[in-house]
Amino acid sequence: MNYRDTFSYTTISESLVDEHFGRPLYYYNTIGSTNIEAKILATSGSPEGTLIVADEQTAGRGRFNRHWSTPKGSGLAVSFILKSRLSNPQISQMPMLGSLATAYAIEQLCNTSPQLKWPNDVWIEQKKIAGILVETSYTKNLPEWLILGIGVNVNSAPLKVTNPYYDTSCLADIIGHKVDRVNLLQRLVHNVGLLYNKLEKNSIRKEWQKRMLWKNQHIEVIDSDQNPIEGIALGIEPNGALLLQLLTGEHVNIYSGEIRLRSN
Repeated sequence: MNYRDTFSYTTISESLVDEHFGRPLYYYNTIGSTNIEAKILATSGSPEGTLIVADEQTAGRGRFNRHWSTPKGSGLAVSFILKSRLSNPQISQMPMLGSLATAYAIEQLCNTSPQLKWPNDVWIEQKKIAGILVETSYTKNLPEWLILGIGVNVNSAPLKVTNPYYDTSCLADIIGHKVDRVNLLQRLVHNVGLLYNKLEKNSIRKEWQKRMLWKNQHIEVIDSDQNPIEGIALGIEPNGALLLQLLTGEHVNIYSGEIRLRSN
């Protein structure tokens, strides 16, 4: 299959003409971090739906301040500015919204079914393909704006990062050919908009759990204090917490950490 990369401000803007989200559009050939730029724009008054896109991201960050690189021409590095529907229960669903929208977009374009790894990763064939980072600004304990950052390994994976919890891959390696990034981005923007309008209906968690990686399986959680906790992953609570059944039978909520499958 012949592949020609057409990723640019013009092609992206034209693909989003019928979308509610994605305007205004800020496109960068190279940027440090789309989330950092989004926070600057949100603070200066950019409206809801603003989309920041970069062809190359050199200083992206994920959870626990981990580096997430996007080499030129390789993937998607995008951030959305959101300002309404920002009650605390809805904010807790935003990582689920971002990962579910990414999974839908990939499935629609690539004919493969991604799974979702708690709390905010998209996996295919037991490898990480995409990650979500949500950052919120509060004024007097009230949410002012929220940044939804999404990074997807599309046509090449970043340089291998040593991580004991997962390996990474890219869509092209999995499906066997290059992927049109403009088309994938349009589908991503469309699905973010659709799911954003469903926040009040509390349907996102139900859909997320249908794709949950390692659901009802024996896992190990490494919590924020680096303590291991073993149990059965039962699902996700409305507040985004992982519901874990301990080996004693007790049910607990886990709010932060890394999970991995335990071998029997």
